[in-house]
Amino acid sequence: MKIRNEDDAVELVGYLIRSKAIWKNPELLNLVNSAKSPTNAFSLVLQQTGSRKKALAARWYACALRDYGEESLGTLVAILQTPRGADKLEQLLIPNHIPETWDRK
Repeated sequence: MKIRNEDDAVELVGYLIRSKAIWKNPELLNLVNSAKSPTNAFSLVLQQTGSRKKALAARWYACALRDYGEESLGTLVAILQTPRGADKLEQLLIPNHIPETWDRK
């Protein structure tokens, strides 16, 4: 899927924010890249680390790869720099704000 509008850009940023716990761990990133699905990524990372927090981060990172893996960061940045995109990003960064488009599981 491509980033088509501000909502898509904000959703991708949300996925990336939720995956922060594994960003600096190349071993876990590689494990997620090899996973067959977000659920599989969760299971692999939980088994490897025993950390539910890292497993959830892996799941969100896998969702980002699944939904937007082909997208360049340039497209994301360009959309977020528009007035509407900037407003949506600001709302996303408000603590405890969960956009309606995200599942609440």
